[in-house]
Amino acid sequence: MTHSPQSIEIRRLLEQTAVIQSACDLDLLVFLRRHPRTLLTSEQLAGFVGYPLKNIAQALDTFIEAGLLGRTAQQSAHAARMFLLLLDGPQGGGVEALLELASTRQGRRAILEALNGSDSGPKQQLGTPPALKLVKCG
Repeated sequence: MTHSPQSIEIRRLLEQTAVIQSACDLDLLVFLRRHPRTLLTSEQLAGFVGYPLKNIAQALDTFIEAGLLGRTAQQSAHAARMFLLLLDGPQGGGVEALLELASTRQGRRAILEALNGSDSGPKQQLGTPPALKLVKCG
């Protein structure tokens, strides 16, 4: 099985940016790239991105630990927080390249295929639903 140059590059970028493990991670980062300074609750983020709150919360924590995301302290359980995407750190370059690819339908599909079909790449986290797969209709 031969791999296209794009799929080889995507796999290399995914290996460099281990924070992207699922479609949820990818889609949340794409949303945050489009809205790099956003004031929302985690529940609102989950609604906008279309994933369960548990998955969004886990992804947010991973991005914060990796230095890709800043978040203000929460005053109450239902208060909005300011989320700030930080792509100028060590992992930012690879993430930025992946997000550039993911901004197109074809690029997102190629990244999801690499995430879903990779034996050596990132794996789906336990307790999360399967990553979304594109199905061509008609």
